[in-house]
Amino acid sequence: MIGFHAFCRKALGKRAATALVAMAASLASPQATHAQSPTLPLSAEPHSTAALPPGEAFLAFDRFLALLPEAPESAFALAEHVLAMSDTADLRLALAEAALGAGHPAQALACLQNVAARLPPQDARHTQAMALEIAAHLALGDAARAMARAEMRYKSVRARLGDYSPALGAELDALAALAAENGLTAPPLIAEERARLSAQPRSLPTPDDPHAVTVWYGTSRAATGAADPARAYGSDVGPLETGRLVVTIPPGHRTGVIERPAAWSFTGRPDPRSHVVLAELEVLTRDAFAAGCCGAEDRLLFVHGFNVSFEAGALRAAQLAFDLEFRGTPMYFSWPSQGTVLGYLTDANGVFASRPALVEFLELATRGEGQLHIIAHSMGNRYLLEALEIFLRDHPDRRIGQLILGAPDVDQSELQVRLPILRDRAERVTLYASSGDRALMASQRVNGRPRAGDMAGAPLGLAGLDTIDASGMQADMLGHSYFGMAPPVLADILGMVRLNRPPPERCSTLPGEAASLWLLRDDGCGLEELRVVEDLLRLHGDEAVATARDRAGQAPGGDADFWQAVLLLLETQG
Repeated sequence: MIGFHAFCRKALGKRAATALVAMAASLASPQATHAQSPTLPLSAEPHSTAALPPGEAFLAFDRFLALLPEAPESAFALAEHVLAMSDTADLRLALAEAALGAGHPAQALACLQNVAARLPPQDARHTQAMALEIAAHLALGDAARAMARAEMRYKSVRARLGDYSPALGAELDALAALAAENGLTAPPLIAEERARLSAQPRSLPTPDDPHAVTVWYGTSRAATGAADPARAYGSDVGPLETGRLVVTIPPGHRTGVIERPAAWSFTGRPDPRSHVVLAELEVLTRDAFAAGCCGAEDRLLFVHGFNVSFEAGALRAAQLAFDLEFRGTPMYFSWPSQGTVLGYLTDANGVFASRPALVEFLELATRGEGQLHIIAHSMGNRYLLEALEIFLRDHPDRRIGQLILGAPDVDQSELQVRLPILRDRAERVTLYASSGDRALMASQRVNGRPRAGDMAGAPLGLAGLDTIDASGMQADMLGHSYFGMAPPVLADILGMVRLNRPPPERCSTLPGEAASLWLLRDDGCGLEELRVVEDLLRLHGDEAVATARDRAGQAPGGDADFWQAVLLLLETQG
């Protein structure tokens, strides 16, 4: 036990070491049993107001995950000890999610007791807690209680995302499906909310069939050998593998939303008529990949962030290309994220292992005449910036187009050091930051310094770097994925990758107080209107204004208002 005690003191700190060593001793005793359905209390009342440092919590949670499959009683006993030292909503949510995934719904509910009550409805964790409760109640056969919690969850989503968020329609569809699948009467809330949302201005029609988006990908994840494209790659590091995948976008797709089955759904595979689906995947040789992806057309590369699976990143890459109506080739690079909230340390430590693969991928992606535009998110910026600097130094003849750093989980000083070569070799470098990004606030506590994507640590006044303050754009559970979900952000990105406009010429930004700081407007021009403006300019050139004026005069009802908005944009910014 001496070696284990030393490990605990080093990895978890002195405060956690004593409890964990005692825990290990009890688990090693002949009397210790590993029951399949442990019933430890996991008290809902906070044990301590002083939280473990984040690094200690991450390591303790990793130990919990290691014990859970084979020794669930030991795992939950360890969880009880950790909660006694630091009882936080985040830790309880992570424990509950793991318990549910391992087939222990009763223990998941025990972890979740009173978690939602501690949090305001606008807090993303409030919604997450109720989603886990729904799944646990269904696993225990209590559909009525699950339905009641689902109604409360919908109200939480509405409180957080806004009364007319495009995500609400998908939430109502999931609520109706939950009632139908369990033989329950649909609650009146569904009809009431659909009637309220239908009163909003109509959107332009979409095709009846799912739309296929082909994405050319590279990954440093090790292949699993699974036939299912969604499970083709795991979370271990492997050599670069390249290929082509197809994601289908459902009819009626809502801008900024990745439509997926509800968190509590047990119906199997997603339905392409209702959900965004990774449908196909084909591995290609380097030569076949380069010949297919990288010629005269521009490309849009997405590099995902922390806590993202290969499948989830592929769906986001396709959604971005679809919502932006990108005219070139969508591309995607996936590094081996663990795909779990508390896998942060492992993800952060994998940058160097994936660097050679990403450098090689960038060499393939920049071949040909077309420009490569890049959008990186969160921790993906660490992976990208490390590899991109080396690639650009090794290939002085290569350039990139727009470089977009979305909510970067990068230290400001690191970005400042790398900026000169990025600024010199990119069309434009743009950073999106927010003061409401909870994920980056947590990252700051782990790393000890503010992150560049948090407005508290965002680099301001640096020549060659446009910083966009997106603080009002909370569109996901943590206010962290606004870059791909909030229509104003998508409209601003469209202004760059399709129209190549600097901030002063984009209708979505206003000047900030500092040099090169811009404020993102939530009342700026609409994404759909901007897409049409670009189409008209591309197809009709100098006649674009006249064409829009003709269509505005001929369009009926609500469509006339739409074309008037397009005409105004062309006249003021075209």
